[in-house]
Amino acid sequence: MNSRRIALLAVFAAIALAGCGSSNDNSDSTAGDPVAQKDVKVFFMEGEQFKPLDHQVDGSGSTPREATEALLDGPRKVDPAATAKGDIKTLIPPGTKVERLKVDASGDAEVNLSKEFLDDIPAKAKGRTASEDDEVTGRLGQVTYTLTSFEKVNSVKVRSGGATVQAPAPRNSGGISPSTEQDRADYSRPPKVPKPPKVKGGRGGSKPGTSSLQRKLAGYLPASGVDGVDGYQTEQAVMAFQAWEGLNRDGDAGPQTRAALKTARRPRPATKNPNRFMEVNISRGVLLLVKGGRAKRAIHVSAGAPGTETPTGRYRVFRKELMSWSVPFSTWLPFASYFNNGIAFHEYPDVPTYPASHGCVRVPTPDAKKVYRFARMNTVVVVRS
Repeated sequence: MNSRRIALLAVFAAIALAGCGSSNDNSDSTAGDPVAQKDVKVFFMEGEQFKPLDHQVDGSGSTPREATEALLDGPRKVDPAATAKGDIKTLIPPGTKVERLKVDASGDAEVNLSKEFLDDIPAKAKGRTASEDDEVTGRLGQVTYTLTSFEKVNSVKVRSGGATVQAPAPRNSGGISPSTEQDRADYSRPPKVPKPPKVKGGRGGSKPGTSSLQRKLAGYLPASGVDGVDGYQTEQAVMAFQAWEGLNRDGDAGPQTRAALKTARRPRPATKNPNRFMEVNISRGVLLLVKGGRAKRAIHVSAGAPGTETPTGRYRVFRKELMSWSVPFSTWLPFASYFNNGIAFHEYPDVPTYPASHGCVRVPTPDAKKVYRFARMNTVVVVRS
């Protein structure tokens, strides 16, 4: 047998052995050419915006499964140096695991995650609360953007605990069914920018003593707010006063609150300089607008919830948008003033008495325009616990 024939037989044997390999449902399955890439972006959260981190790999590159596992490991493992300040977060619950991931020849990825991904949130959009919809939208967005950073991945379907996860139905969808496949277009900014909400004090009726109460809330309520109407703006001003004085925050000026108003003094900032700045007190839920060392206004706000806390520190306003688009949550943020990467002050229609945001500082509608105007470019922002 000559050497050429021996070489051909060796090649045929190698091909036959390659075709005898067994498949494993717990590994990546990719139709067509491999989709490994050396440089992959893994998408985490910074306030109401995405924060991509580079996923560093050795050898032949990263596969979609490896990138997804890096996402589930969290930002600190992907880039400890970039996350040292604690402002980069993830919405995906800890303990979530990749059970299976497939990418077909059309570029459609299907990733099966453990039940922890939903963390008791319903897989179907029907029956979820608005806050649960936000959580699911953000989590799906992190997975979708991470996987579609691979050139050959076009869309993503996520399953959790065996159930297909539905994205929330688009707002004003006219009866369109919630989607089970996501791509980046689903998170794109709409072409038409809406007008910012009108700044109003809110609905309410006239009550005896309301004007007197409003005058006593000087510093917590603007002069224009002394209108005798017991509405949302007055309620928020009362909440700010109650929070600063350490009273129970309910927005109702009861006997205890009215008694405290008799001896109360204007709030004093803990920060001494510069001449003009903004100071956020997270635990109290109060924002101070300071000029000349004096608090011109004290406003009730809500900062980041547990898990997406607003980082403390000293920052400066660096970007302002009258209407800012939040990609991860597919929603508009009116009167947005960014001071720490994707973290901003922005209007929110219903500001609760506890930290509830994804890292941003939520401002009541009646005060949103005032805060936006005060937050000039380069204005110092001090965030305290």
